[in-house]
Amino acid sequence: MSLKHKWLLPLFLVITTSKAAEQVTEYILDTVDSGEGSWPCLFYELNYNSDISQAEKAKWYALDEDESYWREGVGPFSIDANKFLVTQWQSTVHPILIRRHFTLTAEDLAKIQIGAVTLTYSYDENPKFWLNGKQLVSASGWNDNNYATLLFNSTRKKYFVEGDNVLCVSLQQGGGGGHIDYGLSVRYNPMHDGLSAPDSDSEDNAEIYNLTGQRISYPAGYRGIIITKGKKIIQKY
Repeated sequence: MSLKHKWLLPLFLVITTSKAAEQVTEYILDTVDSGEGSWPCLFYELNYNSDISQAEKAKWYALDEDESYWREGVGPFSIDANKFLVTQWQSTVHPILIRRHFTLTAEDLAKIQIGAVTLTYSYDENPKFWLNGKQLVSASGWNDNNYATLLFNSTRKKYFVEGDNVLCVSLQQGGGGGHIDYGLSVRYNPMHDGLSAPDSDSEDNAEIYNLTGQRISYPAGYRGIIITKGKKIIQKY
């Protein structure tokens, strides 16, 4: 049995921009320390922690929830005047449901798909987060003045939609303190295709990387596959 040889061409990634762009962070939803110090929302106080599971059966976190009975408010919410207090929340008496709406354009969705999306949240206690009807994360207990973070994977990024979106959280009542502050941010490279044009179309300043991410010199007369100006080119000679 004879074996047929196949030529395997090396793959090079050619970047035609003249300089690397810095990463940019944009806040989709502010926390108290990233924006104006407060944020608008809708909220609903329940009577017992068991009411949360009943509200979940009614899908209170859905995008199309009937909000006619919800109260307009401003977060963060807290029982402690020295901790995140913008709106008083009697957390020793009532669990709470919160809905925050925001609008995304097609360009915003493009940034989300190529960027790093992070949910940032400080809580007390036992929060459960939902985005457009899909559960994101839950936590037990509280984290005092600290912030936890959740980095979105590719599956969670698909929960975003063009137009109206809603990020919801429920928190249980407890015997001690109680508060909630949360927000969303996206960190991305503004030079990515579809977001902005490169500084230069010249290949004189091109940089080449191998598949492990190491920069290599541009080999004269090399053979292989390059990616330049958004197109794949096979160099045979």
